[in-house]
Amino acid sequence: MSLELVIAGLALFITVIINIVAVSFFAGILKSNQDHQKEMLQLLKEDFQSHFTRLEQKQDKHNNLIERMASAENSIKSAHHRIDDIKGIVKF
Repeated sequence: MSLELVIAGLALFITVIINIVAVSFFAGILKSNQDHQKEMLQLLKEDFQSHFTRLEQKQDKHNNLIERMASAENSIKSAHHRIDDIKGIVKF
């Protein structure tokens, strides 16, 4: 009976050790995947920031064009008023 208890205890000990090794193995895999995902997220973040910066630059150029066009329209309107005034004086 004593030999059977020793064998059962040894089997239980081996089972516990195998389970600890398996949990450690899977914990290592999960940690590795988590680190890889963090790296990928960092790369995506940097890529997004570069795209966002380019879009901001394009928007700034567009806004500058809008301001210049508004200024040109005012200048053209003023020129038309002057032409109308000159036509009124000269009377073609």
